[in-house]
Amino acid sequence: MRTYLKVLIFFTIGVSLASGFFPQLYNWLALSWAGMEHFYFWQLITYIFVEPGRISLPFIIQLGFNMYILWMFGSALIERSHPRLFLTLYFGAALLSGLTSLTFPHSILSGSTNAVFAVLVAWIIVNPGSQLLLFFAIPFKAEWLILALIAFSLLINLTSANWMAASTLMVACIYGYLFALIVWRQTSPFSFLRNFERKILRFLEKKPKESYHHSKIYDIKSGAPVLDDDQFMDTMLDRISRHGEDSLTPAEKKRMREISGRKK
Repeated sequence: MRTYLKVLIFFTIGVSLASGFFPQLYNWLALSWAGMEHFYFWQLITYIFVEPGRISLPFIIQLGFNMYILWMFGSALIERSHPRLFLTLYFGAALLSGLTSLTFPHSILSGSTNAVFAVLVAWIIVNPGSQLLLFFAIPFKAEWLILALIAFSLLINLTSANWMAASTLMVACIYGYLFALIVWRQTSPFSFLRNFERKILRFLEKKPKESYHHSKIYDIKSGAPVLDDDQFMDTMLDRISRHGEDSLTPAEKKRMREISGRKK
């Protein structure tokens, strides 16, 4: 299942290095208003395969860091779901960030940073309570470490008045959050978002009583719809163990009681 991710990473590295040596390739793939005026619509996606600037130490560090993060956290997401969902997350964030950049005149957007941050945000939603090692030694709650990284990136963009970079980064992070919430039915570890998330999940899973058993309940690991009572109970119990009983919608609680009553 990681084959897709390996191909994505090696392709990104190869194209980025090539664009560093051949500026014309960079101009052809990076997203710009000039490209849109010439109907280079592929730039809405291809910009993530080229890093800005010529080959240099900062260029190599940025490219290496993005690919390392993509491999670490992308692998975990692919193992929990289908590669198709991961690719939708990654390229969806790229597309929305690209469209956002076009609201800024004379903008040029390149690099995979925004799509990688969307993966990071989705990962902390799917893996609440996980820990990461800061400087490979100090254990830190993953959500706070990743949020600090996002805040640091935003601070750099804002202090340099790079409003386009700040806006596209925020759009990618919001997309990653909503993707994990809506597609994987996962609530975040942040209590101040809990009411909003419950409303979204209730809205998504609200079905007429007579057709409830025909609705799609998604397994949080595979992303596949499950309709069997036992599979449904396993999915709900797993969610309760991770996020507590309050993370269930009223319809899910009702179905659990119905299943328990039938078994008794």
